[in-house]
Formats: sequence, C-alpha cells, structure tokens
Amino acid sequence: MSECKPLIPFDPVPVSPRHDGWTAQKQVAFIETLAETGCIAEACRRVGMSESSANRLRRRPCGWSFRRAWDAAVDYGLHRLEQAVVARSVKGVARPIFYKGEQVGEWRHYDERLAMFLLRTRRAARYGKWIDRAFAPDPEAEEESAGMLECEIDELAERAPLVDGNPDEDWQGLESPADSRARVEG
Repeated sequence: MSECKPLIPFDPVPVSPRHDGWTAQKQVAFIETLAETGCIAEACRRVGMSESSANRLRRRPCGWSFRRAWDAAVDYGLHRLEQAVVARSVKGVARPIFYKGEQVGEWRHYDERLAMFLLRTRRAARYGKWIDRAFAPDPEAEEESAGMLECEIDELAERAPLVDGNPDEDWQGLESPADSRARVEG
C-alpha cells in the first residue's frame, strides 16, 4: 500500500506526542488544507487545532521546513484566489431579479473596476499606473496652448468686419488666418 505524497513536501516539526497536540499527520493535513482554502483559520478548524498553536509551531526554531511549507501553501491558495477573481471578471456574477417577492430571473454583473485592477497588475507594462504619469496633462503646455488660443481669438477679432449685415460681403477681401500666418512666416 503506497502512501500519497503531500502536495507540498516538508519535514514535520518534531513534537512530543500528545493526544490533543500536533502530530505529523495533522501538520500535513493542515498544510494541504491551507493550500486548498488559503485560510489559516479554516485549516486549523479542519485539523482540530487553534490558530495560536499553529503559530507557535511555526515559530519553533526547528520549524523552518513547516514555515516554508506554510508560505508555499498560502501562495498556492492565493493562486487559486487569483484564478477565481479572473473567472469572476470574465464570466461576471449572477445577480437575482425579483418580482413580487419571487425570483423571476437573473442578470450578470461584470465589475469594470475588478477588470481594470487585473489588467493593471497582471499586464502592468501595458495598463500599469505608469501610463497615468506618461499621459498626464502638462500644466505648462496647457498654459502655452491657452495663450496661443487667446492670440488666435484676438487676431480674428481684429480682422472681423465692424459692419453688421451680409456675412459674405463683410468678410470679402479679408485673408484667412492660414494665409495671414503664411505671409508672416514666409
């Protein structure tokens, strides 16, 4: 009869045998449950031990292998959580529709903030926070363009006809701003 290898191999912390204490089997079960759930409280509950005793076991000087397995299990649990979050973002979350107290249907809610968070963290080269700084408006450039716009408006106002009436006749003989610029620059 072959024994299954643990998901995260490690050397259990040597402990004095007690009927209500940590055994090698409980340590392996704790690490595997922690990898499965990603929740320390749930892993402790399933093996029948307290969180404080798990932390004491983790802090023992001879518990370095258990600590490494614990960290690996938490990372594995976070990987599972990350996959669940991606699935929520892509598939959405079912939200019920009620009519007169009865559920008559459902609709899918797609969380745009969650999608943006995933894109910014998983594809930072393309969607990361750096892009906010790269394309942020430059206050000096805005002032300069505002000043240029004011000059253009003043130039148009100076050349505008003073007589109200037929716009075609009033503007006849006046050069366009492009022609005026070309004459000045050329």
